[in-house]
Amino acid sequence: MKRLLLLAVIIFAACEIDMEALTGSPPRPEAEEVEIIRDMGGRTIRIAAAWPYLPFVTDGPPPDPAVSLTYELDRLIYEQVQLVSRQYNIRITNIPISHGDIMPTLTTSVMAGNPFAELVMLDGEMIFPAITGNLIYALEEFVPRGSDIFGEERFLSPSARFVDFHWAIKPFAISFDGMFLGVNMDIIRASGADNPLALYESGEWTFDNFYEILQLVNRRDDRNYGLSGAPGDIITHLIAANNGVLTEDFAYAMDNPATMRALGFAHRLFNTSGLWLNAHGATDWNSNFFAFSEGRSAFFPITEWAIAETNINFSFAIIPFPGGPDNSYGYSFMQGFETGLGVPRGTRNPAEVYTVFEAIQRWGSPAQKLQRDTANISNNFPTGRDMLRAVDILGRQGKFDIGMAIPGFNWMNIFIAEGFINGSLNPESAVSRFRQPQQSLLDEALRGWLLE
Repeated sequence: MKRLLLLAVIIFAACEIDMEALTGSPPRPEAEEVEIIRDMGGRTIRIAAAWPYLPFVTDGPPPDPAVSLTYELDRLIYEQVQLVSRQYNIRITNIPISHGDIMPTLTTSVMAGNPFAELVMLDGEMIFPAITGNLIYALEEFVPRGSDIFGEERFLSPSARFVDFHWAIKPFAISFDGMFLGVNMDIIRASGADNPLALYESGEWTFDNFYEILQLVNRRDDRNYGLSGAPGDIITHLIAANNGVLTEDFAYAMDNPATMRALGFAHRLFNTSGLWLNAHGATDWNSNFFAFSEGRSAFFPITEWAIAETNINFSFAIIPFPGGPDNSYGYSFMQGFETGLGVPRGTRNPAEVYTVFEAIQRWGSPAQKLQRDTANISNNFPTGRDMLRAVDILGRQGKFDIGMAIPGFNWMNIFIAEGFINGSLNPESAVSRFRQPQQSLLDEALRGWLLE
């Protein structure tokens, strides 16, 4: 039987939010700066991402006080970029690239021996194929000894731990990789249902109480629905909220008892007519995800970026997915690797690249960084309390599963949901139906890292 090399040491290291810093506690003393390299001969450090990863670059304009929400802090970043550019005799620039072009461009350029950037932003499903395709370095291969990332982590953190190595760089910041539930408070109030926030704060936010509210909403007003959203996402996160798994030891594990109970609950949701708002079929992710904007669903899965991009015209709040009967750990959503910066193989002297990026991130203290983060995201939430709840949910309640890091693996839940909706599948038949194709997908993803 095939076994994964060093399987026993695979760990996921999650970074929790420093809530003391977030609420204004004084910063710790500055760490001693690691000074290793000075003159880099005019080298350009390129950072490739689907949006400008650094707000300011060597030759770019300074922050505009008329539009900046955090002008004084932005000015610190701008001045730090200019200082580092002079100190190391380099240029720092952003390389814009569409999300869909990142992996093809990374693969082609690394295979040609000429990486297109020194740092590349990789989302959670890009990091694993970048590792197994030998496209990026492990941080342990090049990060200088004594660096912040393997020390206090006041400026940078390592992420995406796999086979006892780290593969991505993450600046100190609030993490918004993950999903929570939005609540349409107008519908909840009109229905006479218990306030979900009160249930959560009293420790009673459970599958059963959630289901009771969904039913009450439907009984009181047939124009509205208890739940909208992409059904595959809903199943995935309900599994996490019951401490279930998608995989165990790189094997398909949907027959795990906790997973089966979560699937049983999902089957009740999707096989009951009228509880879920079906927006153009189960497999249309985009239409279903944004169906909440119609204002007809009491609950809806939502992300921070979607709140920022959508003009929500009803009273809403943020809450985690409800906890199932097996969840004694407080999980509320499933996650894979967090978005991070990878250094492509073939990059010239990657230690220089790391040194420059760490130097840029020394523009301020952790408290200042969190202050800037919260100021920039505060307008996305209806209240400061909702923002802090979202930070807490995404910082503490994620359950890691390697299945979330394998491109396409969790998409099986879309088709499970479709079967639940049309009645062609129940939990037992769904698990049996997808066992072989999903295990094949795992095996293929791990090709090159497997030993006979």
